[in-house]
Amino acid sequence: MYDHEDFGSIITRVVGWQHVAQQMPLPELSATVATWQDELAQTLDAFNDICANHADCDGSADMLELALGQIARLSTATAIFTLGINQRLHQAAQQN
Repeated sequence: MYDHEDFGSIITRVVGWQHVAQQMPLPELSATVATWQDELAQTLDAFNDICANHADCDGSADMLELALGQIARLSTATAIFTLGINQRLHQAAQQN
């Protein structure tokens, strides 16, 4: 069975992503978001495949749990980094 991350570890990750999103150069930040969006799409496809083709199989609950964990991490990180891009662009527009 999947080992759940403890709450403190998740908090640390989210805080770290926010810091990186504010510090990373904008081109690199944009490239990271694009990569994570692709990874998220692939993870969602895998999740949908598990739901459609393996729902009755032994071990499918573990596979679904792993896929949901990956979806949650990628979605959260992508959202935070996308917000970092939007905030930077908004700040740049206000300065001009």
